[in-house]
Amino acid sequence: MKYKFEQFNVEIENPTITVDPTRIKVDVVNNTISLSLTLETANAKLYGVELTDIPVTNLNYEGHENLMERAMEGLSKYEVK
Repeated sequence: MKYKFEQFNVEIENPTITVDPTRIKVDVVNNTISLSLTLETANAKLYGVELTDIPVTNLNYEGHENLMERAMEGLSKYEVK
């Protein structure tokens, strides 16, 4: 996968994605979350990104696997096709 963000003048290809579970922001009114994550490429460049307004069906923390699914949903709008 390739991703493109406004703040970086580069396409980020096949990064390793790490979500910081201590920095989840919850919007109880809109049933959305925001996530802070790091994308690391093969040549060891790190990119910090905050994904906002990710819709969720409930506001319970359901583990790391579920958190990564939400992160991938949030990243989908930055995919380069």
